[in-house]
Amino acid sequence: MDRARLLLIGITAVTIASCDKVPIVDINAGFSLADVAWFEEEDTLFVFYRANAEQGLGPDSQLELTVRTDHFELPWTPLSQLSTVHTHVPADCGPKSVCGSTSVALSEPPREVKLRLRYHRAGEMTMDARVALNVIGRGPAHTNRSLLVYGVFDETNTHVQWRARHQFPTLRNHEVQKYGLRRHFSISGRRHGAIAADFSGNPYGYGSVPDCPGALPPLDFGPVETTERAVFDVGTLPLSASESPVVCARATVIDAKRGTFEAVALARKNPQVRPAFPMLRSPITENTPIKFMLSPCRRTISAPHYKMQEQRLFLEDAPELCIDDWNVRGFADELAARLRTRIDEVRMQGRDMVLVLGLHHDDTTGRLGSVLEEALQKVLPFERDKSSPRVTGAFVYDSLARTVGRPELRRLVLWCPPNFSFDDLDDVPAAASSTCPAVPEIPDIQLGPFRFNQIPILTTRAQYLRFIEKYSESQAGRMTSMSFRAPENTPLTENVPVGDFGTATFYNNELITAEPGDAFSYCPDADQRKIVFRTPSTPPAALEQLPELHQSAPQPAYALGLFWDFPFLLKASYESSLAGAVTAYGFSVPFGIGSSNEETWASQLWTTGEFPVGNILAQCTRFCDHPTFDTSVTYNVHALFRDAYRMQCYRPMFPRPGDGGFPNDP
Repeated sequence: MDRARLLLIGITAVTIASCDKVPIVDINAGFSLADVAWFEEEDTLFVFYRANAEQGLGPDSQLELTVRTDHFELPWTPLSQLSTVHTHVPADCGPKSVCGSTSVALSEPPREVKLRLRYHRAGEMTMDARVALNVIGRGPAHTNRSLLVYGVFDETNTHVQWRARHQFPTLRNHEVQKYGLRRHFSISGRRHGAIAADFSGNPYGYGSVPDCPGALPPLDFGPVETTERAVFDVGTLPLSASESPVVCARATVIDAKRGTFEAVALARKNPQVRPAFPMLRSPITENTPIKFMLSPCRRTISAPHYKMQEQRLFLEDAPELCIDDWNVRGFADELAARLRTRIDEVRMQGRDMVLVLGLHHDDTTGRLGSVLEEALQKVLPFERDKSSPRVTGAFVYDSLARTVGRPELRRLVLWCPPNFSFDDLDDVPAAASSTCPAVPEIPDIQLGPFRFNQIPILTTRAQYLRFIEKYSESQAGRMTSMSFRAPENTPLTENVPVGDFGTATFYNNELITAEPGDAFSYCPDADQRKIVFRTPSTPPAALEQLPELHQSAPQPAYALGLFWDFPFLLKASYESSLAGAVTAYGFSVPFGIGSSNEETWASQLWTTGEFPVGNILAQCTRFCDHPTFDTSVTYNVHALFRDAYRMQCYRPMFPRPGDGGFPNDP
């Protein structure tokens, strides 16, 4: 049977010999653990048990053991009467269980081991266990003994905590401790330096070398011993041990074969890790708008639409540039000259600038837009790479939807309105794609009967006129503020095109320097700032690629920069009058997102001049091939920094002297 059952018979006033019916009660009795392990290297038999029952267990219940070898037989004997090799403290598994452990000296392999529970030491009722017997023969100390000893360091790499780790075939370290086994160990003969040990096959390094090399400097520490699972050493490593990767010691444990057993125990220092680069700083300042209204001077196209464009961009006092002769040869050159003249006048104020152009027209061929692009091409690319004060880009508010045709201008010009294919905003889907998306600061904003993308903030003439025909000009709302923000350029700033729209900007020779043996940890969760890097031989790349690149082809330095979706950010406030109530809200127009109801990192990116790098990229400069602690203070002996943390956050927590913590070592 897999599980023994005890059937208690309820006895009333009648005798057992009577024929009256009596109830039978199943008390769910059985062994949930009966594991036995014999270690040849130690001449020790270990027994772990747990028995459960709904009734019948108590202080007088006892466990009994019998063992047979080729030359010896132990009759059924209560565990409490056996002499133990090690210390076993009482274990508490609850009121309906008995559990514990014992260790018995046994010099030859067991052929049969039996374990049973006697419900009362003076009674006859017993329950046999199905025993799981493991025999561990001779072999290396780190695999063929029931205990190994190793060391770990605190956060400062100056204090060693020595630990004992139980090793049983069917039980984990913490389970062995739970069932009461305690092991005594002591530490002596400490030395520090480098040890030629094979940690790949023996990750804790226990018994990996015959002795601590005598050439290594000794540590003048006093004795340390414990029956707990861990103890901090009595001394602090001196400054002379700063470069030493390992502390080597002699570990002594109790042994049934020879009384004690000695082997080398090693403590490897934690990887020495620092922020790869603390913080990028680039002032993000408000740009001075240089405003122009481009429209026909000899005719009127739509007074309501003209008035709306003026109001949206605050162009009421802006110079008006007549475009009646836009198709005359040389018009683009004249327009570019006007723009450059005004730029040079405003540059004297010492602030970065942005061109803000209202384009009021009715040309449906697209040729007028091409002429304006030609004029902007003669101005903007030469301004982009200048040291501040400079022109960061241009914002064009057109009467018709248009996509910028010149590839270089796509990184410099934000051309609105959105390219919706609907003249009636009521028909615009909630997730419609857009080349000029106005993103609300409050997601999923609903204004009366309208969704956010149904409000005529930056619309075509046809969309605006249709809206006010159905509703009113008051419900079309008005812009209350508008600002443009952009990062300042230094004389060393370099802009590198990325893709069709983006730019990677390297500002002021911000560098990460590294040795070939260094290793990096990239934290994806923290990287929301689009930081990039490059080397003299590689183009800009996302920061997440740096750890792998340095591992495969280490470089002495990596330049750091920022990736921008667009050279400036438009932030604005708008209010709409619906059913007599005025509702005010803010929005931004970042560049390069798919639809007006998506939010991106871009809006937040422009509101600060500080971009943390240290919490995104960590750099290990020493002991990078050593094991690591994680956030639960668990020592992961196979998780070497160089291999395990290239693409995950390194956020370790370390043991501390005097913390009283029980080592988390499953």
